[in-house]
Amino acid sequence: MDRSTTIIAKQILIQGKWLANQEITLNDGVISHIQSISFDEITDHHDAYENIIPSYIDVQVNGGGGELFTQQVTPDQIEYVAKVHQRFGTGAMLPTLITNDIQAMQHMANAVAHCVNEPASDVDILGVHFEGPWLASAKKGIHLDRFIRAPSDAELACVLRQDLGKVMVTLAPETVPVDIIRELVAQGVIVSLGHTNADADTTLAALEAGASGFTHLFNAMSGFSGREPGVLGAALSHHGSFAGLIMDGQHVSPISIQAALNAKGIEHSVLVTDAMGHVGSDNLTQPYFDLSITRNGKQLTTPDGSLAGSCLTMHEAVLNTVQHCNVTMQEAIVMATQSPANWLGVADRGRIEVGQQANLIALTPSNTSHRWQISAHWIKGHKLHA
Repeated sequence: MDRSTTIIAKQILIQGKWLANQEITLNDGVISHIQSISFDEITDHHDAYENIIPSYIDVQVNGGGGELFTQQVTPDQIEYVAKVHQRFGTGAMLPTLITNDIQAMQHMANAVAHCVNEPASDVDILGVHFEGPWLASAKKGIHLDRFIRAPSDAELACVLRQDLGKVMVTLAPETVPVDIIRELVAQGVIVSLGHTNADADTTLAALEAGASGFTHLFNAMSGFSGREPGVLGAALSHHGSFAGLIMDGQHVSPISIQAALNAKGIEHSVLVTDAMGHVGSDNLTQPYFDLSITRNGKQLTTPDGSLAGSCLTMHEAVLNTVQHCNVTMQEAIVMATQSPANWLGVADRGRIEVGQQANLIALTPSNTSHRWQISAHWIKGHKLHA
């Protein structure tokens, strides 16, 4: 049965620009028509929304609502975590598996395949992000040394499955030969460089082989200096590659974020959360293998003080970027919608256009210009909450 919905908005965001007095028609979960209407028609609709934007897309979600993707991930767990993040504006996501054993990777792949190929009506799982295990121990962060290793045939077969939707793999280019990077990319895998101590030449060789971006730029990678540009220098100098940015005020200084924006441009800068199970949960301490991760304000740490992912939401990331960097609200939204869609090569998400999947957010300005609130959210044309 055809399911049609009409949304009236005082303004909608199209290609990074506000367009006033618009009516959006949704049919069967897809945007079917967009048209201008008069100011009088807007004022006649007491239920008109202030601002409509695309739902956010998060390419790095480790968990939420007290759940962390670890050993035996299930489809129900993925859908639960997705619904937790929907409350904060995330419409589509890549559930992310932190460095683990091959059995955990296979469990994750099986669960994601179910979510991608037998999708729920109110959840949008785009694929999977394997953050590891092909990393550098010198830049492991909280990834466990016992799981860090070079690629095996079984692991390559796992990430090269064709039933997983979009597959992103974070790897260290000094750990993975360029021939393997080239083959991964040829098979459709999105290769992101991270948790790496490589030099600039090794990094640029990986980009030449098809790697397309960097996982949480600045964090867990070799730094930038005049004579040794490292991974960071290669990332900032390379045109066309994407940069994931954790804008929580804990991982990276806003000054560094601004430098990245100046170098990469809005269209290649991607806001991510790197969210752990603390998002949407009241639990201050949660288990992580044989360790624990504790929330202290906006910071998550292990007992030795190491940063351990974030408790950031995508909506907070957008608002923080507007507040602390020289970008407009429109530009920050692009970094959370259109830019990640482009990185993933997803043509029907991240924009408000005819033919796009109807993942939309209604935003209402609050008392301060930087604290817009989410007042409604649609996934596949289905309104989740008001």
